[in-house]
Amino acid sequence: MNKKNLLLFFLACSVALASFNSCKKSDDKDSNTDTGPTEWTRASAFDGDPRNGAASFQIEDKGYLVSGILKTNERVKDAWQFDISSGEWSNLAEFIGSARHGAVGFAIDGKGFVGSGFDGETALTDFYKYDPSSNSWSQIADFPGEGRHGAVAFALDGYGYVGLGANEKDKTFKDFYKYDPTNDTWTQISTTFKYKRKNAFAFVIGDKAYVGGGIDNNQYPEDFYSFDGDEWKPLRDLKIDDSNSTYDVTRQAASTFVIGNNAFLVGGKKGNVINTVWKYDPSADRWSGDSQAFLGSAREDAVSFSSDSKGYITTGANGSNKFDDTWEFKPVR
Repeated sequence: MNKKNLLLFFLACSVALASFNSCKKSDDKDSNTDTGPTEWTRASAFDGDPRNGAASFQIEDKGYLVSGILKTNERVKDAWQFDISSGEWSNLAEFIGSARHGAVGFAIDGKGFVGSGFDGETALTDFYKYDPSSNSWSQIADFPGEGRHGAVAFALDGYGYVGLGANEKDKTFKDFYKYDPTNDTWTQISTTFKYKRKNAFAFVIGDKAYVGGGIDNNQYPEDFYSFDGDEWKPLRDLKIDDSNSTYDVTRQAASTFVIGNNAFLVGGKKGNVINTVWKYDPSADRWSGDSQAFLGSAREDAVSFSSDSKGYITTGANGSNKFDDTWEFKPVR
């Protein structure tokens, strides 16, 4: 081959390689473009100050948001109600405990319960009951474990459950306690968690609660459990790589809500704050990532509520940014 033909050959190869790479990059871009139907829309913004670390609970079609920490690092004790049917926010009687963030909440028989958290110096154990019929707060028996923030809480079969979390020195826990509202008492229950952790997530579907995620010593626990009121059952790990599926749902400070027979996990933090949405199907014990990514600013430590057909996310933080926007999620994929 003469020099002229050799030069033309190399030029042709270069053009072909560039065209291939161009097509490959285009294909990669297209594969990352979400072209599915919209599932997230804006709802009425939270009427209080932007914050993260608020406690929450839900009574029928009313969501409640209590306390939290503002951008100024001021901890607050205001309380708010979100009417899911009307989309309106209203201010409630102020929380009577000290200002805090990282507290937890649950609801039993039309009453809300809020406690634990961090006041800037101490991890707390005090707990309070909210009666929406009188718009009033009253103190109940203290949480009997060590003071903590970043715990999880849920209600199941007329009892409240609180566990996990960390104290003011970042000592993490794996213990759990059961609250009986009929006699205002707490009882420690056994657990089988492989890891201690804070900032985990919990949700209830039917007659079972589900707990997982969080962080402990800069590790993201992969174990995941169901609880029926008597026994903790290990489920498929949150990080899977096998012949059937590959996913990683490990993270801390994510938000969850339940729609029908599925749970949805939104945002959280793993290194960076993320905006992905994962759906959990308890009948298959599987997570899927086909839902539309959260359309608001990626966030952690937000508050969530849900109805039979929609979920809601509000407040939260991303670094020094605190949010007051509210978003509605309607699964259509």
